[in-house]
Amino acid sequence: MQSNFLSMRVLFPAILLFAALLLTTFPTGVQAQPARSRDTDRTVYSFSFSPINQFESDFGQGGSFSVQRYGFKFDTSTPVTNSLRAGISLGYEFEKFHFSGTTAFAGVDPWSDIHRFSAGLPVSYRMTDDWSLFTAPQVEWYGESGVATGKDALGYGAIFAVSYRVSPGFTMGAGAGVFSRMAETKSFPYIIIDWKITEELRLNNPFRTSPAGPAGLELSYRISDRWEIAAGGAYRSLRFRLDDRGVAPNGIGEMDSTVGYARLTYRMGRDFNLDLYGGASFNGKMRIADSNGNELGSDDFKTAPMMALSLTLQL
Repeated sequence: MQSNFLSMRVLFPAILLFAALLLTTFPTGVQAQPARSRDTDRTVYSFSFSPINQFESDFGQGGSFSVQRYGFKFDTSTPVTNSLRAGISLGYEFEKFHFSGTTAFAGVDPWSDIHRFSAGLPVSYRMTDDWSLFTAPQVEWYGESGVATGKDALGYGAIFAVSYRVSPGFTMGAGAGVFSRMAETKSFPYIIIDWKITEELRLNNPFRTSPAGPAGLELSYRISDRWEIAAGGAYRSLRFRLDDRGVAPNGIGEMDSTVGYARLTYRMGRDFNLDLYGGASFNGKMRIADSNGNELGSDDFKTAPMMALSLTLQL
């Protein structure tokens, strides 16, 4: 009987991780970071810098590409009342693509440098000791260097969620998001989970910046007060406006993939973290469309190894 119980303790988190990954499909850049438990009665400021390198990957129809990303993020959250918190989330991401020998996009490089600016207003409300609501409207500008009209690269949307604390170590919930980005509107469901399986082992939705972006799902293990290891993943979707000089003038670029990673964290102090990541981008697909969203070309790309570093300071 005891051996069966121990087996379930091992298998159930793995099954839940797999199921949740199928449902957790945040588009990249969604800002959704409730305050930690020790921050409920104070204003919190968070700064992060995250360089990410996605190594060269071959296209199915010929050619290859790689990309380097550099992300900067600032978040603040403050208590408005005993039950209500509101904040501001600002972000900038620079993506530099390198293409070689591509054939699926009229034989030329589909785009080069991409910039993303975002601003969000996360709000959380504790209805009771166990029930909480969360919403985060957001606006962004996501486009290639030289985009002719700024408004063509704008996107906006929001996420909504409700969560329930089942026990002191287990919170779960559900939500939905709706985002409009360049001739396309997408909605998606997602789950919320924060499960302290043991004192060291935890399953939750990570909100730190990683190769998979914020959200997704992560299983972490605290080795000591300073060291932690983890593994996680999420679905990542990029959609941005192109300039007026390339193969698709004022068109739309898109890149989708599933990202899995392993993380090693060193806490230099109570409020300063260094995260090292190794992972890969799976089942990737790149598309290019005209200004109205009509697809002009697409190609799959093979598994791409990734490495990343993240520095986070929280005050």
